[in-house]
Amino acid sequence: MAGISSVKAAGRPDRRATDRYVPLLALGFAGYVLFGKSFAYLGVPPVFIGEILLCLGILALLASGSAVTLLATLPAISAALLMGWVLLRTLQGLGSYKVNALRDGAVALYAGFAFIVAALLVEKPARLATVVGYFRIHARVLIPIAIAAYLVARFAGTSLPKLPGQDVEIVSVRSGELAAHLCGALVLVLVGLCRVGRVWLVVCVGAALLIASQSRGGMLALMLPLIVAMVFTGQLRRFVAMGGLVALVMGAAYVADIEIDLPRGERPISARAVVDNIASIAASSDANNLDGTKQWRLSWWEAIRNYTFHGPYFWTGKGFGVNLAEADGFVVGLERGGPTLRSPHSVHMTYLARGGVPGLALWLMTFASWMAALLRAARLAWRCGDRDWSRYFVFLVCYLAAIIIDASFDVALEGPMLGIPFWILFGIGLGSLMIYRGLPVVEMTAASRAKRRAGAGIGGAALLLAAGHLGGGPAEAAEGSCPASAIPVPVGASIPALVAKAPPGATFCIAAGIHRAQLIVPKDGQVFIGEPGAVLTGAEPITGLRQQGRFWIGSAARPGLPPFGTCLRSRPRCNDPERFFLDDEPLEPVATLADLGKGMVFRDASSDRFYLAQDPGGRRLEHTRQPYAFRNDGARRVTVRGLIVEKYATPAQQGAIFGDENPRATDWLIENNEVRLNSGSGIATGERSIVRGNKVHHNGQLGISPNGADVVIEDNEIYANNILGFDAAWEAGGVKAGAVERLTLRRNHVHDNFGSGLWCDVDCRDILIEDNRVERNADAGIFYEISFGAVIRNNIVRFNGTGRGGQQGSAWIWGAGIQIAASEGVEVYGNSVTVAEGGAGIVLVDQARERIGRPAAGAGAGKLLYRTVGNAVHDNEIIYDGEAGISGGASDVARSNPNFGIIETGGNRFDRNTYVLRRAAASPAFAWGDAVVSYERFRNLGQETNGHLVRPK
Repeated sequence: MAGISSVKAAGRPDRRATDRYVPLLALGFAGYVLFGKSFAYLGVPPVFIGEILLCLGILALLASGSAVTLLATLPAISAALLMGWVLLRTLQGLGSYKVNALRDGAVALYAGFAFIVAALLVEKPARLATVVGYFRIHARVLIPIAIAAYLVARFAGTSLPKLPGQDVEIVSVRSGELAAHLCGALVLVLVGLCRVGRVWLVVCVGAALLIASQSRGGMLALMLPLIVAMVFTGQLRRFVAMGGLVALVMGAAYVADIEIDLPRGERPISARAVVDNIASIAASSDANNLDGTKQWRLSWWEAIRNYTFHGPYFWTGKGFGVNLAEADGFVVGLERGGPTLRSPHSVHMTYLARGGVPGLALWLMTFASWMAALLRAARLAWRCGDRDWSRYFVFLVCYLAAIIIDASFDVALEGPMLGIPFWILFGIGLGSLMIYRGLPVVEMTAASRAKRRAGAGIGGAALLLAAGHLGGGPAEAAEGSCPASAIPVPVGASIPALVAKAPPGATFCIAAGIHRAQLIVPKDGQVFIGEPGAVLTGAEPITGLRQQGRFWIGSAARPGLPPFGTCLRSRPRCNDPERFFLDDEPLEPVATLADLGKGMVFRDASSDRFYLAQDPGGRRLEHTRQPYAFRNDGARRVTVRGLIVEKYATPAQQGAIFGDENPRATDWLIENNEVRLNSGSGIATGERSIVRGNKVHHNGQLGISPNGADVVIEDNEIYANNILGFDAAWEAGGVKAGAVERLTLRRNHVHDNFGSGLWCDVDCRDILIEDNRVERNADAGIFYEISFGAVIRNNIVRFNGTGRGGQQGSAWIWGAGIQIAASEGVEVYGNSVTVAEGGAGIVLVDQARERIGRPAAGAGAGKLLYRTVGNAVHDNEIIYDGEAGISGGASDVARSNPNFGIIETGGNRFDRNTYVLRRAAASPAFAWGDAVVSYERFRNLGQETNGHLVRPK
């Protein structure tokens, strides 16, 4: 919908350049899968398609502004060191061997793709949805086509036409290459991240048996990762059943001696060939010279070990550019003869022979640390209940392992056919790991932002990718899969009537399409699943307007909901839940007909009539009718998944999903929905609810309103909320909670809201705010106010307090990155806070606020005040992007107030924090009590005993 797209674009950086590179790279990946060597030869020697993709990728890397974020994990550091060592040895051989040195060095230099892909994922984590969608296309579409192409190549032989100007058939895929990609597809299906039909399974199992008869490396590349996937996902019984069935079929084929001969002297397709391949791995075999090729490999590998581990090439290897087959004396005996083979049939031996023991060690550390990190993440995700994240990591490990296994027996990673896909997968894993763990991402400098703009011209090819959503239970929800027992809900059906007839615990499958003005009141345990494209809208279309003078007049029944909430002076009608939309754009209500202009609506108070100042002809005009999509009347254990929920006339502080607060309505699961353009909040919660993996954006007042105890809000993208102009000092922005206990806010991306990002207010207790990314919100990034006991850790907080949308923004200490006001027992650590010019970093403030619910002094009782005491701010990094900024603790009370001096005497501590100045300027200001002091004075007052101030060089 064009209207939504234009609204989303507001306030976001231009990322069109990097967005275009993603489908281009996906197209390249597909080309290697389908055509193999012939695709790799596209181009003008020595610049082929792989080199073109790499150069464009470097531009995308620079445009992303995320290049400096990547060296934050051991696998990334290892890969960088490996590239550095290989580049050094390649440059040393460049004079003697020229382009051959670069060609051999590509085995590690293609690792540039890993850093490109990781940077693009870190820049925009939502791209993981595209990645998952691509993998599903890979499995369902590319693999069957690749199998067909492989069969054509095997049986057509040399009769296939050749690539113009090259001695390569137009389809030239090795058995081991297809085995690795087929294994990836099978694992994706096996772990439950992709659904396929029986025909697909039969075709792929048949192809697996074909490959097993042709290649020992391909056979192992298929078998071992599949076994690992089954073990890690608890499918041992399935493994035994499948293994037994395959053994039975193979045994029958072996006894019947069924065999299909292939041209060009290749091994025949038969069960006996598979058995011979298996036997030749552990014992001698004379079948089809299997033992001869094995002994040739072993002899060459032994020679390499001798001249490296025990010889003169221990540290350096023989370098890149030299033909190892000729230099080592192993040209004779190659399967296809001649000196064209440049490297031994093992990538490990290639690194050892060319890079010495350091090269091998760096290579082993690179892929081993990557696999260990992803397997640890898979185990952690499984324990935390993030089952689809866990399966996703297992899938990546098995796919990469399949490529490495094939490369252990053949020349694979030394060329682009598997080398480039390998490093792309490596980068996907690296970026996914950083996103899942919420590792700190270093902010863009002004220079890197300029590079981003400079890269905006990168072109790309269009590739249709299926959109999945990863996070919480992403894969199943993204596919909109409904159980067979679900009650179907076609477009036009009355969902309330179906719910009323169904028993508690029933599941409803809501069909794709627009379901208008539905008000759902669930029963206990009911589940609502949306198919892809299922939309619940609270609005109805309006037609039949007539023109009268310069206005267009129509009529629409009022929803009958009273205004509630405090508005900005410039937006006095923000709190009216009734809204009109023209092509998905909300129209601004005005008080008088004289004020009416384009993009506005005037509602006649004495009738149902409304007026527009622009012709709505040929456009979609809608009007809100229902207040809630889901209204809780005390229902418990309700699940809402995979829906688009929009345009409900929700009152302020209430959610389109969950509706008003009812103390009995507990244990809701709200995941993988898109919630937008509702008048109040997008989502509200009750006790023990989970809100996971949703996109919550462009709602009128708030994104999410948590209520009750033990609520978890994680892995959501929450952005551009408060579009109707509520005063954020009252309540508006991303997430606002009040009087909650044990609330967890984790791994959310909260950005560009017109108010505070994450806000807990009024007697919140035992709150955990961790691993979030909070950026460019109009007021404070993370705001903890008149509350008790919280941990705020490991968040990335950048450029908040912008003041956008008419909000207060940065003013003195307000609008800070992390702001603790009149609260006690808060620990703030491990955060990275970037402060814009004149903004505030991490600030404590005391206001002597009176405790809620206590008798006022005039009623005969003394005031009981909130106190800013016992707060610890340590081990954070505060980065000042401009020449001015402030952190510390401020007392905002008169000297006569009982709380005066509480900042200094209340046990508040700043220590071991690092303050980074990006521009040459005086030290940042520090508030302490009722004074603003220098960093040196701040330390003299007992703060930052072990802190650091880093000035620009």
